[in-house]
Amino acid sequence: MQRSPVLHLALVLLAALLGACRSPAPPQAQTPREIHTPTYDLLLPAEQKALLILFPCFPCDAADTRAESRIADTAAANGIAVLMLNFNRHILMSEAEQQQVIGTIAGAVAAHGVDASNTVIGGFSSGGNVSVLLAKALLRSSEPPVQLKGVFAVDSPLDLVHLYECSQRDLAKTSFPEYKDEARYVIAFLDSALGSPTDSLYNYERAAPLLNSSASVAPLKDLPIRFYTEPDTAWWRTHRDDRYEELNAYSMKRIHDTLVATGNTRAEYITTEGRGVQHGSRHPHAWSIVDERELVRWINSLSE
Repeated sequence: MQRSPVLHLALVLLAALLGACRSPAPPQAQTPREIHTPTYDLLLPAEQKALLILFPCFPCDAADTRAESRIADTAAANGIAVLMLNFNRHILMSEAEQQQVIGTIAGAVAAHGVDASNTVIGGFSSGGNVSVLLAKALLRSSEPPVQLKGVFAVDSPLDLVHLYECSQRDLAKTSFPEYKDEARYVIAFLDSALGSPTDSLYNYERAAPLLNSSASVAPLKDLPIRFYTEPDTAWWRTHRDDRYEELNAYSMKRIHDTLVATGNTRAEYITTEGRGVQHGSRHPHAWSIVDERELVRWINSLSE
């Protein structure tokens, strides 16, 4: 059956009207560009509004950082470039090592056109130590390659005096002999690098990321800083025979309180419960304790 000219015109007008009322299709999110090098991995979104630099745990690398947490992919999906370093196996750093890593960051920023005007640095475990040490170095620099807006540490042994003392207690315990090699390594390394805290406290005050003292935290008194930890005392007592006073959570809480007493109004101590999973198994010492979506909101708030 043939349509009449009047009916055809009415249908055309109706289709146009319905099309005008329909909501436009949402834009397709673009997949971030990925760059992989021997020293770092970089996720670069098409429209970038901040830079997040992440450091891994002691034996880990950039691939482990991405595999063990949704932080990197969630940040990149929200317009934050993510630079994941392979720099590891450091609980302290020499000045030369700090400048070497800062040079690596500067090279990555320059090589790939990364906007570093809003930068946050963070790390898990010893990676948090590296992050805090680099934050101090960047704040001392007259021409830093990135504009640092905040730093965070995830269950990190920042207070090396506390770490030394806890390692001594671990050696004295009769339980869990499989972990005594770790304690021996820590004590031997710190003895070699800094000496005993009893005899060489000045070395610790100079080299530790943060101690429970106003002098140690003073360089960060104006910087937004977060300490993440999951103080599951029952888990630590069962799996390591550790008391609360032996946990990173304990030393980080003391450092946080000292920062607040020094005048840092943007220092945060964030505890979690039941979030920690490390390589597929329950473990409160893990990247996963960080709520990646809330972390992205914090980063964006610092860049506003």
